[in-house]
Amino acid sequence: MKKLAVFILTTTLAVSAGIARDNPGISVESMPPSVVSTSPEAGETAVDPSLTEIRVTFSKDMMTENMWSWCSQSPETFPEIESKGIHYLDDKRTCVLPVKLMPGKTYVIWINCEKYNNFRDTKNNPAVPYLLVFETASEVLLSSRNAAEKAAVSAATAWLALVDEGAYVKSWEEAARYFKNSVTRDRWVQAIKAAREPLGKNLSRRVLSSTYRTSLPGAPDGEYVLIRFESSFENKNSATETVTPMMDEDGQ
Repeated sequence: MKKLAVFILTTTLAVSAGIARDNPGISVESMPPSVVSTSPEAGETAVDPSLTEIRVTFSKDMMTENMWSWCSQSPETFPEIESKGIHYLDDKRTCVLPVKLMPGKTYVIWINCEKYNNFRDTKNNPAVPYLLVFETASEVLLSSRNAAEKAAVSAATAWLALVDEGAYVKSWEEAARYFKNSVTRDRWVQAIKAAREPLGKNLSRRVLSSTYRTSLPGAPDGEYVLIRFESSFENKNSATETVTPMMDEDGQ
């Protein structure tokens, strides 16, 4: 099996090298642009229906003056849009589609398609067609998420109060098991003390955002709520604190 794998890899590299030699004019500039990311991502199954924008980012600078083709698969699966609001960001690669979404619905959007291909780079190369399919969260799921976010904000606020009081050991003890397995108590106390004490007394704190997630980079899949606070301290007028509560193994 190992020999077979090596043979296939070697053959592929040889063929690729041959193509490059036979087509010396191929370059990033000459090839068509492609989609590098979308928001929401293709395949998401619990998109917040309160989302008001769909974004697509291409691999190259694009023609930005009324040049786009957001194509529908069918009227039933295409979102309600405000066509006058479609625009590119200053990066010249990200196009924004203003939308109104409904809960519990599947949306299908072609970014360029066989008939319409006005997404083009500055050399007039049409972008490779891309199929964006996602589903919005149902009302039942939204209700469950809202309850989870509310509980998480309460937990995060209480945990930050421990830090404000200088109860650093207690803050480590109250953290999730995953956190405690990642950093020892003594290292945490040393780090948080160095970061927190120069700020002085907390004067105010309010929630900027709370976002329910089932995955985070570098962490196992689970239930998380990413919370951002706008805070003010004696020695720092404006600061952003980020706390991410997770559902632990004990259900807390």
